[in-house]
Amino acid sequence: MIGYIFETTNKKTGEKYLGKRYAVSFDKNFLGDMDDLAVAIEKYGKPSFEVKMLRPCETQKQLDEAFEAMNKSAKKVVVTEEEEVKSAPRKRRTKAVEE
Repeated sequence: MIGYIFETTNKKTGEKYLGKRYAVSFDKNFLGDMDDLAVAIEKYGKPSFEVKMLRPCETQKQLDEAFEAMNKSAKKVVVTEEEEVKSAPRKRRTKAVEE
């Protein structure tokens, strides 16, 4: 696995954060590092959030294409790409997306 698409959900508000991360394995303790998410975690506390892997990806192309498809179908999400972990490719960009 080169990376994965993940979704972090605020269990109190229902707000969802969609992201992609370059990593060799899923980290259930990593919620994301988006600014909006950091503010929400500070306000509601880390136990109010849960993260799940939506799709593991074997190639960077597969990860990018899956992320774009999921991002287009989302109504309101906060999007992030995380830095590489171990030997995954290095790339980082953060942006907020609203429809």
